[in-house]
Amino acid sequence: MNRYLLILLLCLIPFSADARRRKARKLAEKPRPAHVLTHEQQVHFDAIYFDAIAMQQYGNTDQAFALMQRALEIDSLSAPALYFMSDVYRGMEKWNQSLLFMRSAVEADQSNSYWYRAGEGEILSQMRRYPEAVVCYKDLADRFPTKSEPLYSLAELYLRLDSGQQCLDILERIEDLDGVNPQVTLQKFYIMQGLGRSDDAFAEYDKLIARYPYDLSFRIQKGDLQMKNGQIDKAKQTYDEAAKIDPDNAYVWVALSNYYSIVGDQKEADCLVQNALVNANLDIQTKIDILTEYLKSTLRKVAKDQNVDSLDISLPGVDSLFMTIEQMHPTAPEVYDLHADYLAAINNDSLAAVQMRFACDLRPSETKYWDKLLSYASNIKDYDKLLRLCDVIESIHPEMNSPYTMRAWVYYNQKEYEKVIEAYMDALERTEAKEVNWKSTLWGNIGDTYHLLGNMEKVYESYDQALKYNDKNYMVLNNYAYFLSTENRDLLKAEGMASKVIQQYPDNPTYLDTYAWILYQEGSYMLAKFYQKRAIDNCNPKEDNTTLYEHWHAILKALGEETEEE
Repeated sequence: MNRYLLILLLCLIPFSADARRRKARKLAEKPRPAHVLTHEQQVHFDAIYFDAIAMQQYGNTDQAFALMQRALEIDSLSAPALYFMSDVYRGMEKWNQSLLFMRSAVEADQSNSYWYRAGEGEILSQMRRYPEAVVCYKDLADRFPTKSEPLYSLAELYLRLDSGQQCLDILERIEDLDGVNPQVTLQKFYIMQGLGRSDDAFAEYDKLIARYPYDLSFRIQKGDLQMKNGQIDKAKQTYDEAAKIDPDNAYVWVALSNYYSIVGDQKEADCLVQNALVNANLDIQTKIDILTEYLKSTLRKVAKDQNVDSLDISLPGVDSLFMTIEQMHPTAPEVYDLHADYLAAINNDSLAAVQMRFACDLRPSETKYWDKLLSYASNIKDYDKLLRLCDVIESIHPEMNSPYTMRAWVYYNQKEYEKVIEAYMDALERTEAKEVNWKSTLWGNIGDTYHLLGNMEKVYESYDQALKYNDKNYMVLNNYAYFLSTENRDLLKAEGMASKVIQQYPDNPTYLDTYAWILYQEGSYMLAKFYQKRAIDNCNPKEDNTTLYEHWHAILKALGEETEEE
């Protein structure tokens, strides 16, 4: 708030600060009305309350909700019961009702406890009512000065409100309570950087290093941040300081490797990483982490230097590193998994599939390995080989649905549409009930396939199933609406579906075209022209837009404007 506006507002307040404080103190001292249940009422309340809790634990939320409502009829000032109701509404994302019950719990809480007020702050934060949430957490911080939790919440809120300095002040209070810690230091670092206080930001890391002088990770982090900020020489000094403390530390070698890679000494960079990978004192997961970070930085640099969107490169140094680690750990599937990821990143899907198969054979129980193998193998498009791979996976993991969706993809490309539907149905049988979005996608694909077979009734049945699982499946809504319009049937239903889609995707030319064509079929030609023009304006001229222009001319003809230029 503007400082002068604040002074003006203070001048307009009709009574002094002292008077306000006296009034607030008087209100605070006013006793709350006594609320005492008879023994019978208390017994009855307790029975219903704990039944509600039990019902919730068993997953019967509706019954729990109804029981807690009955409990509140007996004791409307039960803070735990009010909190319960708030929590139910929060789960339903009905934030106003949740806030109302939580505030009632705060008011009813005779012990003035922490959790109800904290719950109010959480709900207000979810509702993005950040200034009100700040008031909640400030109150908690004042009443519970030894707790750092409300301070962390305050710090986050001030960040959301773009109040960097206020956030820094809160982080200082957290450090006073909990001491210097990496999480707070890093937060202070980025805030100070944003405020243009780079020297102060790095001084924060120096405080962290001073507290943990033999934890080299903080020195390495500082060096990495210096590299990111273009302070290359200072970063080298920081890494060298770390190397003096522990010259055999593999993470220091990796940090120095990144430095040498950036300054152009790739041979020294590769040598340092190789030294880390052959270090017998490092476990395999640490080596994987080291190699992963090295690959990320190397690929970023190559992509930047070549200025390409898709890499088609060979890095002999990287191949040598993988050979080294694979020789040392020939039975570690993680190594072959990472190797496959790297090969896929440089567009060598054929070798990526080979490496991924090694990982699968070493750990056949790992379903994510088989899924990745399917993904890499599909890019090769050897359909017979893919179907044989599906056979293998189905025999090992009959519960997986991905081999069946892969079968459907293969059969689609072979134009065997009956088999496509059969494969999707097999995938559906193996999809868990909670995966409603995936079920919706599969039913949508089944509907699309029935369209290729010309069975429109089955198309609509399948789409209805898809929307039952996810009524916001916009691709299904669009296709459903368009097919109805091409048959000139249920146009009101089609318009409702298409309207939902373009509200979500107002610039998508395909969806705009669908909506415009429905309007055309309904005889709303001027409105159809408006949306079809938007579809054409937003389309990619390099794509096949034949249908869009056919619809455009049909609309113009209906308006008697068929001679108008495109």
